[in-house]
Amino acid sequence: MSASHAIAEDCVSLVDDVPSVDPADYLGAMRYFSAGCSIIASADGSERSGLTATAVCSVTADPPRLLVCINRDVRAHAVIVDSGTLSVNVLSAAQEPLAKRFAGMLKDVRGEERFDEGHWRSGQLGAPVLDGSLASFDCRVVEAVPASTHTIFICEVIDVAANGDVAPLLFFNRSFATLAQPGSN
Repeated sequence: MSASHAIAEDCVSLVDDVPSVDPADYLGAMRYFSAGCSIIASADGSERSGLTATAVCSVTADPPRLLVCINRDVRAHAVIVDSGTLSVNVLSAAQEPLAKRFAGMLKDVRGEERFDEGHWRSGQLGAPVLDGSLASFDCRVVEAVPASTHTIFICEVIDVAANGDVAPLLFFNRSFATLAQPGSN
């Protein structure tokens, strides 16, 4: 057992008897946590699947890795597990309609129909990559960690593209939002 793993286990055992906060209170507070919006996309054979997500984070630069948290009940989770690949497509404010499309906010738009909008290409390992996104990361999954209702996918970035200084799409207080374009003040 590594020293860091032993320390983590010791910390957990010290606080096990302290109850966690009520889930409704947690969700009420999390609505004030602003986060960038991304479309997570994957493909397995002829099936493409994707969702809008905010639970994306850099892990390390060397090797280049990021993490993505995906609910196990969404179809994209199974596609990611089966293919071992995904893309993270960071959205600009102008791409809010795509965010809504992949978040299931448009009636009767599901599955493959989500990809009818936007310019999608196949990444190096087959995951759909959105051309024109603020940034895109083409990834292979190197680790999957179960965490309650979700899986934390640790992904190695095999290709990246960035498309300049435009305003990002954020999610804050249960609504889409943006910042002023960088350098506009």
